[in-house]
Amino acid sequence: MKFLNLFIPFAITVLLASCGGAPTSPSPFENIKIEISTLESPTTSSIRGMSAVDSNTVWMTGANETILRTTDQGKTWQQLSIPDLDSLDFRSVHAFSKSSAIVVSAGFPARAYKTNDGGVSWSLVYENKDSSAFMNSITFKNDLEGIIIGDQIDGRHLILRTGNAGVTWQRIDSVDVPRPLKVENGFAASGTCITVSKSGRFFIGLGGEEARIFSSINGYKWKAKTTPLVHGEPYSGIYSIHACGTGKILAVGGDYTQADSSHYPIISMNDGKSWIKAKGKVGGYRSIINYSKKGKFWVTGGTNGLEMSSDDGAHWTTFSFQDINTLRFLPQTTKAIGANSKGEIFSFDFQFKNQ
Repeated sequence: MKFLNLFIPFAITVLLASCGGAPTSPSPFENIKIEISTLESPTTSSIRGMSAVDSNTVWMTGANETILRTTDQGKTWQQLSIPDLDSLDFRSVHAFSKSSAIVVSAGFPARAYKTNDGGVSWSLVYENKDSSAFMNSITFKNDLEGIIIGDQIDGRHLILRTGNAGVTWQRIDSVDVPRPLKVENGFAASGTCITVSKSGRFFIGLGGEEARIFSSINGYKWKAKTTPLVHGEPYSGIYSIHACGTGKILAVGGDYTQADSSHYPIISMNDGKSWIKAKGKVGGYRSIINYSKKGKFWVTGGTNGLEMSSDDGAHWTTFSFQDINTLRFLPQTTKAIGANSKGEIFSFDFQFKNQ
């Protein structure tokens, strides 16, 4: 384990608010110690997919059929393999437990595999042989119901739904999905362009001509809402969206071709009914946003660094210039694990001191 920064003290004012409550001021936290360490990684391939099961177990996926799993908070990683000769880019993963997970490939051929024995064996549960197929992200609202979002095929958004824990998948009919804009797709930068709110509603973040969000309570019928997040270019829009467990949802993105171009994240305080811009910007393109329920704060990151917010996304403070693709908080902790395009894996330990 190589340490990048042992303790990073912040003499900042952080507005503390629970995800379900109003901000309080002045801040009860004025000093934050963040320990960032590089974990031993068995790969140099780009990592984008990630799913945290519990405080010890994390699955990661990426290019060149990379599938990694830890059961000890990242101290050691097991490299798993799928008997596939196409060198797939697994940009998204959903883990049900330390033994069961589904991995989804981006690009052609578009495939999803499931394991129930910790990666010893895998079953092909979905395949799309269309040359334009590109699957961006997978998520589940419970142990049975989940969706996969993919790019447009023949002028239709690809949305797949399962009701049996991913054993089989059904494509949602185009009449039940908003008509796509001419330039509109999801992004597979971290496998997080979809999320599920506390109410059980699915949300999909898109980009291109507009930064639209599709939502559905059951995964069958979808509605679209336009948001104020930066958009207008083919690679601009929503890259990551996350619901923190109440009606509050945050989304970030930008344009990966303009990594240093700052933008305002967007916030919904009412389960996606309306969206507003944050009061403060983040410092560039951001591929991931995640929330620590224990610490009651948000973290977002991208190729030029990371920020955190403790007032439900209104204001953001830079705490590192480390480049990352993806990051997840370990459930019930203030520790996160992240990874980047070089296969590097990092641990982020946020330690707050009451003043």
